[in-house]
Amino acid sequence: MRIYEDLRDVQARLGVVQRVVVTLLLGLIGTFWHLQIHRGLYYQRLANQNRERTVPIAAPRGRLLDREGRVLVENRPAFNVTIAPERGDDLDRTVERLARALEMGEAPIRERLARQRVRFRPVVVKSDATLEDVTAVDARRYELPDVSVDVVPLRSYPLATDAAHTLGRVGEVTERQLQLPEFDGVRPGTLVGQAGLEAQYNSRLMGEEGLRRVIVDSRGVEVGEAERRQAREGPSLTLTLDADLQRAMEDALAGQPGSAVALDPRTGEILAMVSTPAYDPNQFTGGIGQQSWAELLEDEEKPLMNRVIQGQYAPGSVFKLVVAAAALEEGVVTPQTRLFCSGVLPLYDTVFHCNRAGGHGTVNVRQALQHSCNVYFWRVGVQLGIDRIASWATRLGIGAPTGIDLPHEMSGLMPSSEWKQRVAGKPWYAGETMSVAIGQGQVTATPIQLARVAAAMASGRLVTPHLVRAVGGKPVPPPAPRELDLKPETLEAIRAGMRAVVEEHGTGWRAHIPGITIAGKTGSAQVVGRASRPQGEEIPRTLRAHGWFVAYAPVESPSIALAVIVEHSGSGSLGAAPVARRILVRYFGRGQDETLAMASPEGPAPESDDGD
Repeated sequence: MRIYEDLRDVQARLGVVQRVVVTLLLGLIGTFWHLQIHRGLYYQRLANQNRERTVPIAAPRGRLLDREGRVLVENRPAFNVTIAPERGDDLDRTVERLARALEMGEAPIRERLARQRVRFRPVVVKSDATLEDVTAVDARRYELPDVSVDVVPLRSYPLATDAAHTLGRVGEVTERQLQLPEFDGVRPGTLVGQAGLEAQYNSRLMGEEGLRRVIVDSRGVEVGEAERRQAREGPSLTLTLDADLQRAMEDALAGQPGSAVALDPRTGEILAMVSTPAYDPNQFTGGIGQQSWAELLEDEEKPLMNRVIQGQYAPGSVFKLVVAAAALEEGVVTPQTRLFCSGVLPLYDTVFHCNRAGGHGTVNVRQALQHSCNVYFWRVGVQLGIDRIASWATRLGIGAPTGIDLPHEMSGLMPSSEWKQRVAGKPWYAGETMSVAIGQGQVTATPIQLARVAAAMASGRLVTPHLVRAVGGKPVPPPAPRELDLKPETLEAIRAGMRAVVEEHGTGWRAHIPGITIAGKTGSAQVVGRASRPQGEEIPRTLRAHGWFVAYAPVESPSIALAVIVEHSGSGSLGAAPVARRILVRYFGRGQDETLAMASPEGPAPESDDGD
């Protein structure tokens, strides 16, 4: 009996031991399950991260080529210094040491690290590093194992300031852009288009990013490569620009504040586009400094503004083309209608003075355009009324974006009685029509809009200006022109007037080129009213009118239309027509006769060449 009781006691103790062993085994099995199954992928990733590092390979952006295949924008190799922040045991110490090595402040590095949005992605802390920077980092590779130097393609603009506003610029993607759907998947530090064609076609120009999976040792130093997937370059864009004409246009403006644009009146292809002053987009590829950026922003000449599509000026007497078309189409006048100009027009208790003292005499629409007679267009404008003028101006593209494939195009303004009532809550006064009839007052237009008006007079159709001919070698169909349905006699009368402006000693005689028949129109955009100008002394430059000139050529078969504005040049005949002449000489002669380009046109000056 005693033995039996002793056995029961032993069995009880064995049962406890068994339960403890089973519990331990179950706990061990559970731990194995948790580590191997439930958290297996997590620990596998951590293990891989201890021996592997994924390094992205930046994709080269597509090149920009001119219509003949000449390179306008390309890529060059550069060095980027990057940090993989999740690998550093002491990130503060790494930042401190790296700042000393690169001889830069810690704040910019910390700011870039703070912008990191995707884990396990290296952060670019210095773009376009110098060879000295690369050497300094490489000499400290064991001290800075989580810092690396990557060779990346960086944007290069061989033309520098030439065509800068058209081609645009790149810069690091901003926080605001990263929130937009079109930048989904773009990592911080990536260069994206920020202006011009670079921005307009950013998604097409960006290639496909590659990667390197490298093996690192326990200190994070790279010791081998496990995998490489090459980046794919973005497709090239073939543009409508002609590099030779672009250079000629830059030379013709010679740095004067203003702009010029030339297009094919048959298709709307932009042949050249210049806005001065300009900036060098190469400043932005490696990251522009705060001081340089501030200087560009604060520059009174506004070098960042593309005047061709964003400059909104009074069109001056160039607007007489629109008023002439409206008057002829509405039957207010015919090509034969003659009105008398005595040099003054008393109307609405005000005496309005024409641009020629003593007047132009009796003139028809052709002669009124030739000599830019204000009295003629005042009379015609009053008969038309503001709403009919506005209707035809709108039909000819004034007061609305042209649709050019560039970002941030401005619309200008075409006022009407409805517009004034809506904006100011006041009725339109007939006296205001007087100003609008000669392109002053509230009406404003951009150079690209007025170039399109000149093209419309040449072809009878309204084209859509555009800059891209092909993407990746595949042609891009041009936008279809819109028929204006102007009467043949309307176009004939206006074309005759524009031809007389240049070829019959009109206000644009300075644009005359022997052997090339040119049709044009001058204009002066007043900066201040006549009453505000200094009397009896030379007018300061900033108070002088902007000079306009629009044209198409050759008259027999137009292949080019253009608009030129030279700011504060006094008048279109003095400031803009000679610039247009130099452009056209180079366009038709391809720059072979520089003497002809700079020479004065033959023949005597007209009685008055400032009446535009």
